[in-house]
Amino acid sequence: MKLRFLVCAALLAAGVLILPGCGSDSVTAPTGPAFDDPNATEPTAGTWKTYVLASPSVYRPAAPPASASQAFKDELAQQKTYMSSRTPNTQARIDYWNGGVARRWNEYQRSLIMHIKPNPPRASRGLALVSMAMYEAMVASYDAKYFYKRPHPSAYDTTIHVYGAVDHSPSYVDEKIAMGRAACDVLAFLFPDSIAEIQARFGDLRTAELQSGNHFQSDVDAAFELGGKVAEAVVSRAGTDNSNAVNSDHSPVGPGYWVPTPPAYQQNPVEPACGLWKPWVLATGATLRPAAPPAVDSHEFILQKQEVYDVSRSLSEERRQIALFWADGGGTVTPPGHWNQIAVDMGVAKGLNEPRMARMLALLGLAQADAFIACWECKYHYWCVRPVTRIDADIDTSWVPLIATPPFPSFPSGHSTTSGAAATVLGYLFPEDAVALRQMAGDAMNSRLYGGIHFSFDNLTGFNLGAGIGSRVTALASRDGAPARPSRQPVATRLFVSSRSSRAPAGASLRNAAD
Repeated sequence: MKLRFLVCAALLAAGVLILPGCGSDSVTAPTGPAFDDPNATEPTAGTWKTYVLASPSVYRPAAPPASASQAFKDELAQQKTYMSSRTPNTQARIDYWNGGVARRWNEYQRSLIMHIKPNPPRASRGLALVSMAMYEAMVASYDAKYFYKRPHPSAYDTTIHVYGAVDHSPSYVDEKIAMGRAACDVLAFLFPDSIAEIQARFGDLRTAELQSGNHFQSDVDAAFELGGKVAEAVVSRAGTDNSNAVNSDHSPVGPGYWVPTPPAYQQNPVEPACGLWKPWVLATGATLRPAAPPAVDSHEFILQKQEVYDVSRSLSEERRQIALFWADGGGTVTPPGHWNQIAVDMGVAKGLNEPRMARMLALLGLAQADAFIACWECKYHYWCVRPVTRIDADIDTSWVPLIATPPFPSFPSGHSTTSGAAATVLGYLFPEDAVALRQMAGDAMNSRLYGGIHFSFDNLTGFNLGAGIGSRVTALASRDGAPARPSRQPVATRLFVSSRSSRAPAGASLRNAAD
């Protein structure tokens, strides 16, 4: 409740109007033309599975104003005022948000990650929370849309003209506002120092929606309240996910165990309690814990230690570029953000509508959050030594890996785990791209060997762990109520080729890897 109060106060201070007449007060159902669109967008989306809300209808708003009411007539007149006040700037903002609300908030969150620099487990947690909030808000909005089936303003008055894309779902409620409010509030929870910037962004979305001509004021106001309630539920879940847990265990002493590594020799490893966080799909972080890595004096360990050293000394330019492209260190979007970028690029190329984009990001968020929890549980269960430590002690005291070794145990590779999970989920959603996605994930996995920061057993174990988590997510997706998507032209092959020829992403810190 405190979060909603603060957010509403910030919005009022920013000039965002919140009108009464929505929520629990009952009003007469509207009369007039019935919603009838042969191209209706996802008419079953309001029945899709929810993961945080008890049901899609739990926060269903009261009916909108009846078409014979004065409030309704005032709203129609207000639409004409909005229409007459459009400027090239507001039209540009409408065009921007018509590119997809889930997409735009995801892009924005990735920019916050680059600027504020949460570590990869925290980034994956945040991406899952925001994506889930947008998805749940979308499902709840579509429940209301197809329950009330309110036509858009132009169905009542043909002099009202929509700028930009015509919305092919019922008008009440405005899903973009509900999703935006949910994203806004959860981002404010995650990044409280950026609340003014976050609120300004939501205000921009609200203005664009009102001036587009697609929605009544009451559509926007009811969506605002709905999105806030969804955000409250998601933040409540976040408050009980054990992400403030403390793990006071220390690395055992011995040649096979982790010690601080160069160049920083950071004494406190990153997020040792992450494995204790509450997963979304797994029962606990230890549910799929793999068997122990090879003993440091075993033939397998000695061979793979030598492999890291030999690969680094004969690194081709192609392998070097693969290592740098997937480095995803401090100042970048991090590994989970990188896969979110890939997913959004694919979704845009395939023309996913708003419900499908929100569902894709939510499923990806579940998989990647659980991948980091499971991976980190394993890291701090086994406390496996890093390659640089053993190579320095056993082979070459002057050896330096291409990418600086991050400050936490080696087994398994976080990059490989999240990539296996992401490729599995995206391959399920886009089966025509499954092979290329697996190739991309394979590059991400091998990049850690090329960078000199992981053994092959780290990478393969992580990849298989992530794929197992991804399979659990796709099992949920297969029965979430969303109809199968028609197959489209493959696009991941192009992204795969691009990933092999590109330099590291903008903002990448090439000497500070993410896992």
